[in-house]
Amino acid sequence: MSLNASSPQQDAVHFLAVFILSLLLMVFDYYGQYSGQVKSLLATALEPVERVANLPFQVHSWYLSSSTDQAELRNELLQLRSENLLLRNRLAHLDTTEHELERLQRLLGTTGRMANYDLQIASVIQFSITPITEYKTLNKGLINGVRLQQPVVDAEGVVGQISEVTPFKSRVLLISDPNHQISVRNIRTGARGILTGMGNGMTQLHFMPTNSSVRVDDLLVTSGLDGLFPSGYPVATIESVEQFPGESYLTIKARPLANLQHSYEVLIIERQKDD
Repeated sequence: MSLNASSPQQDAVHFLAVFILSLLLMVFDYYGQYSGQVKSLLATALEPVERVANLPFQVHSWYLSSSTDQAELRNELLQLRSENLLLRNRLAHLDTTEHELERLQRLLGTTGRMANYDLQIASVIQFSITPITEYKTLNKGLINGVRLQQPVVDAEGVVGQISEVTPFKSRVLLISDPNHQISVRNIRTGARGILTGMGNGMTQLHFMPTNSSVRVDDLLVTSGLDGLFPSGYPVATIESVEQFPGESYLTIKARPLANLQHSYEVLIIERQKDD
């Protein structure tokens, strides 16, 4: 027989004792004046336990709130970056537009030098420099009235002449091309010569005797003697002057004033107007 076994009589006694004790506590709680103090004491004693029990819920709530705040911050940062990119793009577009307007104003400002000529603006759609030839391709052709040998200039100086024409496009032979020649005049001395292309964006002035007064930075302009270019339009500046023994003429290199490589718009000189 087990030592822990209890008889039915003992179980009944235990139940009765617990019942009576519970009944007394209920009566004491209802009529007793100290029940509130006991409850307060128990609540104070159990408060740390409640806090510990609520800690996982509070941590979870904090995590959800923190995640939401981080997501909102990420969205705001993404929106700010997008707006910044858009504003920078608009600013770049405005800068480009401003430069385009400035270039066109300078280009159109050259028309005052050629009041007796008809002009039309053309855009450069291709540029090529090779050891054989140097040229630009324009978006104007036969349907626009472009013809062979028409002069082409930009805001700085002479660019070249029309060498090929199709219905919708034309090719400009640059003054730096070895096959291009133009009659020029030294604006300081009035001496005339022939400017020929050397390639690599450079030109050479021919037929200047050794006793000629030619200096570095002298300005060369169109002489107008060839009947093609208007007289007095800037062409190039003298970059170097050399005299070799036994030679009758000076060896003179000149740098074109026109922006041969980076100009986007040019003027085609069409024909001389009637007075």
